[in-house]
Amino acid sequence: MQSRIKDTGIELLIVFGIGGLIGTLIAWTSNAYVSGIEFFTALRENHSIFEITLAGSQFELTSLIFLWIAAAFVILIRRVFGVVRWHGPADSIYHAQQSKEPLDIKHGIASTLTAFTSAAGGGSVGQYGPLVHFGATLGIVVKRFISSRLSHEVYLGCGVAAAISAGFGAPIAGIVFAHEAILRHFSVRAIAPISIASVTASAVSQAFFSHSATFEISSSAPDLVSLIPVLIIASPIIAFAAIIYMEALRRSAAFAKQTGWSAERLILTAATICGLVGIWIPEILGLGISTINAMLDGAYQMPALLLLLVVKIAMTALCIGFGLFGGVFSPALFVGVAAGGIVAQLAMILGVPDLSVAVSIAAMAAVAANVIGAPVAAVLIVLELTQSYAYAVAALMAVMASMLLTHRLFGHSFFDRQLLDRGIDLAQGREAIALSQHTLEPHLSDDFVAVSETSTGHEALSLMREKQQTEAYVVSDSGRLAAKLSVHQAIEAGDQTVFRFADADPLLLHVDDSLQHSMHVVSDFVGESVPIIDQQNRELLGVINEGDLFKAVIDVQSMVRHQERD
Repeated sequence: MQSRIKDTGIELLIVFGIGGLIGTLIAWTSNAYVSGIEFFTALRENHSIFEITLAGSQFELTSLIFLWIAAAFVILIRRVFGVVRWHGPADSIYHAQQSKEPLDIKHGIASTLTAFTSAAGGGSVGQYGPLVHFGATLGIVVKRFISSRLSHEVYLGCGVAAAISAGFGAPIAGIVFAHEAILRHFSVRAIAPISIASVTASAVSQAFFSHSATFEISSSAPDLVSLIPVLIIASPIIAFAAIIYMEALRRSAAFAKQTGWSAERLILTAATICGLVGIWIPEILGLGISTINAMLDGAYQMPALLLLLVVKIAMTALCIGFGLFGGVFSPALFVGVAAGGIVAQLAMILGVPDLSVAVSIAAMAAVAANVIGAPVAAVLIVLELTQSYAYAVAALMAVMASMLLTHRLFGHSFFDRQLLDRGIDLAQGREAIALSQHTLEPHLSDDFVAVSETSTGHEALSLMREKQQTEAYVVSDSGRLAAKLSVHQAIEAGDQTVFRFADADPLLLHVDDSLQHSMHVVSDFVGESVPIIDQQNRELLGVINEGDLFKAVIDVQSMVRHQERD
């Protein structure tokens, strides 16, 4: 008993230490990240660097120059780090679902630096997605230096929760987001350190950093009785906006690949177009937080809201798709508020009282939830930011109603769809991913009968009788699998060579085949064992019977379930 208490105490200290350390590190780095973007945003918006006069009109080119500088730094980062593909939350999610492919720390750091540069330079991108992935990356870095019983996904979850907590000042939402969107399960061993990391990040941020509230909401929430029917009717419009936004992101990336342009050319093109558009519509540049607050205050009428909605989606898709990398969450908030404002003003035309603020907040949460695939976390962010139960309930209604539609037409989330486009289907579950990453190699058996091509049927029968097998494998002098011989075929061969009686095209597996693929291959198999060969030279390396294959699959499934429940 004393030993158990001692071990538990040590484990608690480790959990508190790891959670506290990751939370503290993320708090400082996240706040530095956010403060840096705020500094450059203010510099870009409040200072005039270069103006030109054309046809009697003056044009401010500061935004274009900032974006060109940002593009140059992005290209430099790409070359220095040798980046092939920018990494983001989708990579964090995938890494949390498996253990065979480690999270690429170098690419994680490079992607975070790039997202900072793009957002600071005025690119139509977000900051929170890269912060989430950076939190995951930092969590894995800590794991390399601190050994414990905690799995890699727990370290990763600690970093993610701390990033959300520090970024939004929403520790509860950070905890839920880490489990809901990233880990996709709740376990006692995971929730404790993740909670500590999230709360620590919030506490450190409040103690050492002062940031103004992200959203400035002056009006109180209206009566839910009048609000909920409007949200239910508006949900298809909100879902439609979310789907258009996510499809635009996907199609822009696909188009960029089809152009055949170099990465440098694509990045400069995105910066130039976004900068030129920003001359006439500066609201779409950067994170757009000030514009979101202005929309919440009712500063824009329906035509302007519609213009901002369309242009914001287009510029965000252009920037991210063409390599001026950044997050998709902040633009999703922008899209949601604009869509909500349009819905509210349409309702006012039909005689409904002004519900602009409430509908916009609910739509903001709904679009964001559809993009990140975390409905509960999105509602909690609204609750923690507004301190309003009514706003949270309104957001809940919009989130759930819209997700019913987006889930059918698009999928679980934008990040899941990104992985699906790479051939990774998270809908199959953690067990399927684990089975796809475990190969047959550890399960090879050398308990089989091998005969030469010149062996007779009687000789083969004698070897089968000796090893108590009903099958034999015809192997060439070089060890190459030539055929598979059953006991009935050996009897039929008699004194003749077995080769012409054996099955020259038997069911077989390769040594690097996954357990998942192997189960599919042998689903209709009838026999004693399946040969396993080297794919290059067809060398017979061993065999596996159905019982051993099933045991290997069950062992992997049990391991995954243990991780989720422990």
